[in-house]
Amino acid sequence: MKKVLGLSSVALLGVLAACGNNAEENNAPADNAANNNTAENNEASENEEAAADIDYPEGPIEIIVPYSAGGGGDTVARIIGDALSEELDTQVNIVNREGAGGEIGISEMAAAEPDGHTLGVFGYPDNYVLEETGNTDFTFDSFEYLASFDDVPHALFAAPDSEFESIEDLVNYAEENPGEVTIGESGALGLLKILAFEDQAEIDVSPVNYDGGGELINGLLGGHIDIASSSITAAPEIVDAGGEPLGYAAPERLEMFDEYPTLEEQGYDMDLGVRRVVVAPADIPDEVRDALTNVMDELGQSEELEEQFTNADLPYNYLDYDELNDYLNNTNESLQPIIDNNQDDF
Repeated sequence: MKKVLGLSSVALLGVLAACGNNAEENNAPADNAANNNTAENNEASENEEAAADIDYPEGPIEIIVPYSAGGGGDTVARIIGDALSEELDTQVNIVNREGAGGEIGISEMAAAEPDGHTLGVFGYPDNYVLEETGNTDFTFDSFEYLASFDDVPHALFAAPDSEFESIEDLVNYAEENPGEVTIGESGALGLLKILAFEDQAEIDVSPVNYDGGGELINGLLGGHIDIASSSITAAPEIVDAGGEPLGYAAPERLEMFDEYPTLEEQGYDMDLGVRRVVVAPADIPDEVRDALTNVMDELGQSEELEEQFTNADLPYNYLDYDELNDYLNNTNESLQPIIDNNQDDF
């Protein structure tokens, strides 16, 4: 079994010695800064060496996905799982634990043994919205957020043979027929987008929950709902079946989906998307966490992995451990007002 190797670079710092008491006093702040930097570099080096010295993994790895098979989150987990299996020379199993808008699977991730052999992949901010709007068995701090490989705007899709050919058509009909339009979603973010759109358009629609993206798309294409609130990456499948993307929540068009309009250009100031995150249960040993983040960083630089995401119509955007945690903390703050304004609807 392959042992995870850490990086071994050490920064060398040179400190100039000064002559005389005044020179020593003037150089004291620089000396302190150099000492601090040396300590930080030594700590980072020690972490990497510890990660390199452990025998990890010691057996198969399980990746829990809190959605049904066939959706975007499931696809991301399987791409990463195959890459991890090859990189770590061990079996990686994908386990779908759908239900309750992702809450069942996310709860199982949080309760797993924190030994690095049970990981999870879910669409942030599902966990944060679920926690803030219900009584969950997990909190945001129940996880170590290891890495993220994609960033996908959410979209509104019309069913095949729908009378809605634009957002304007949808809004006009909903204004005249409050509560009649059904919009499906498969996670907390999908519902959040529906509620935010309702607020901006000043309309009333009826949300319908599905256990995963695959089931949601099947519901739309089967004519069971009028509109689907899903990631823009579902566009090729829906368009091929005769459906239509009415708009997606991004400040400007993505190169991968530049033939479809944004909600922004149609007068709705919305920038909501899903970022699939790779997580481990909190309290995972530091050396195991470091081993995993080192491997994630190696995968994050892989052109082959990026190509797999592109071929799956997934906008590739890698964030490492530090970048991801900064992003999550900042986004939590921006999402909180939207959640607070719609508490009664969850």
